[in-house]
Amino acid sequence: MEHDDSDERDLEDSIESDKDREIEVDQDSSTNDDVDIGVKVIGTRPASIDLEAEIDQNGEIDQDVGGEREVDVSGDQRPEVDQRIDADVEISEDDDGNVVIEIDVEVEDDVEIESDLDVDVEDDDEDSLDTDIDDDSEVHRNIDIDTEIRDDLDIDADIDVDSLVEAHVKNEVERTGGGDEVDIDLEEDADSVADVEVVVDMDDADV
Repeated sequence: MEHDDSDERDLEDSIESDKDREIEVDQDSSTNDDVDIGVKVIGTRPASIDLEAEIDQNGEIDQDVGGEREVDVSGDQRPEVDQRIDADVEISEDDDGNVVIEIDVEVEDDVEIESDLDVDVEDDDEDSLDTDIDDDSEVHRNIDIDTEIRDDLDIDADIDVDSLVEAHVKNEVERTGGGDEVDIDLEEDADSVADVEVVVDMDDADV
């Protein structure tokens, strides 16, 4: 079972002034939100599997560029990733002697990127270039795993969770063309990847 909710946006803008000064703006924001759940049962003993999975993925990208006159560059970059994984496995035996495997997996991802940029161009001062870009990355991860084997069954159960939560920002302001051209590049990446694998080994189970 795999869920993928990814997004990528590239915003390009150009702002010109009366002095033929050109401002090129490139905002590149991308989110990666991928959840994969797998179940593997080893053994020949009859078994029934009840898998209940709840996956809540929320992704949001907000890009905003505004331009006025002055060469004053200010902005904010705020990628945020929240991930919560709960995995519960309960193994028991029914009245007919069959093994009952109940698996409950909940994955909640919230990936957001907010990027705001203001560029002011003032033609009275051709040589000034003021930049003020604030970047703030925030990541949260919470993993809770619980396994319960009942009825004195000699069965091994393993839950392997491979989780990746990260956020990156990059910004660069460069003046070229003798001061007449200003290139502004903003990049934001936010990743939330969860791989939940449940393995139940019944090779040594009592028959």
